[in-house]
Amino acid sequence: MSGAKGGWAIGVPGQCQLKVRLRSELRTQAKALAKRRRMSLTQLVEKLLERALADDETGGSPDESAIRDMAILIAVELGLKLQQASIPGGPTLAKRLSEPAAHAAIARLELVQRKLRKDAGY
Repeated sequence: MSGAKGGWAIGVPGQCQLKVRLRSELRTQAKALAKRRRMSLTQLVEKLLERALADDETGGSPDESAIRDMAILIAVELGLKLQQASIPGGPTLAKRLSEPAAHAAIARLELVQRKLRKDAGY
């Protein structure tokens, strides 16, 4: 059974074919990337599609997520410094809050690193 209009063909259960036309320079670059990653062109395309779909589900690419997380960490740090400078007893209160904030920041950085490694295929 073949769907010529959509470009999908069903032959092997659980698999389908997709015919794609690429500019020659893009095809050359894709082949080179697949070779560098030691995978077939089909595997490369599948990985890229999986990543794009995962990014779409999570609401952004890893770079956007990492930037957002770093901005949050900077905002937290600046908030603590402002608190130290402006509130009576600020340094004492900031010391009490800094340890949980540090643990949260470390956990967030580890999450970002795991996601970046996963997306890079490590």
